[in-house]
Amino acid sequence: MRRNIALVVMFLMMSVVAIGCGGSNDKGNIGKVTPTGGTIELGDSKINYGTAKPGQNLSLPDEFPADVLPLMDDACINFINTNDSNQAIGITFSTDKSFDEAVAFYQEVMQDGRISMESKQDNGYVLIGGKGSYAVSISITSQAGEKVFVLLDVTPQSN
Repeated sequence: MRRNIALVVMFLMMSVVAIGCGGSNDKGNIGKVTPTGGTIELGDSKINYGTAKPGQNLSLPDEFPADVLPLMDDACINFINTNDSNQAIGITFSTDKSFDEAVAFYQEVMQDGRISMESKQDNGYVLIGGKGSYAVSISITSQAGEKVFVLLDVTPQSN
């Protein structure tokens, strides 16, 4: 049951990305969108929340551990989300590789990692685990005739 819920959540997240990235070459509001982020004050405490940056062919943030969780060679990054409170970084990108090639690539990447949960269906793949000193989540989706979308999320683990 947990696996099905995780797949449904992953498909919903990736559907939003696919719908938002599909369509014409018109840039629409892309140039007008500003990153989000800031601080919320709760009583005597402050919570810093992350920054989201949408776009086309974005640069990989310096703090992303590409040596632990590399991107595919033709990755076109279209969304970056950082979380200041736990130092998590989420990257969404598209690739011209096939769904099966993307899955095989990340299965090989995670061979020396720890896999807590892995599920593959016709057009969706989810892997949750750890590698090095990071908690890792990988989601891959594909729709007929569309590019393959990959969501990578890494969070430093507490010692």
